[in-house]
Amino acid sequence: MKLIKRAIALTAFFLLSATANAADTAKVADFSFKDIEGKAHQFSDYRGKWVIVNYWATFCAPCVAEIPALNSVAKRFKDKAVILGMEAGETSTDELKQFVAQKKVAYPIIPTQDSTMFALGLVYGVPTTFIVNPEGEIVDTHTGAVTSAMLQNYLRADNNATKLAKEKEDDCVTGFC
Repeated sequence: MKLIKRAIALTAFFLLSATANAADTAKVADFSFKDIEGKAHQFSDYRGKWVIVNYWATFCAPCVAEIPALNSVAKRFKDKAVILGMEAGETSTDELKQFVAQKKVAYPIIPTQDSTMFALGLVYGVPTTFIVNPEGEIVDTHTGAVTSAMLQNYLRADNNATKLAKEKEDDCVTGFC
């Protein structure tokens, strides 16, 4: 029964995700959360850096496939950006710790919490990635797996991020960007 519910939820996510790629330039309201180690964070702690917030789940194949790209960006741009992996499934903290160790995840993983579920906006499917500039504004939202090159374009462009988001939106074919 649990597997059927999960399959229905994933199907709904993928059907709705085709319409979820529009960029939103809203400021992110501050919120608090704890990582898998129990360490408390405030979103405002990252002001002045790019923040890549990736909603994902352990059961999601595209989510797992994008981990190497996220690891690469986390390591390469550690002084300029932070990646936060917001786990959107209902995996226990112990299971998450095992998963993170097995996959060698190199960025903070945040278990599902009330404060994180809609902190940046609606998440229609996983993976969904929000790109937040150093001023705390969402400059892009991407549903589907991200690549290292896609993320590096934002981090290298810096001041042209809003322009990049608009160009991406113009270049998208429904659901595939």
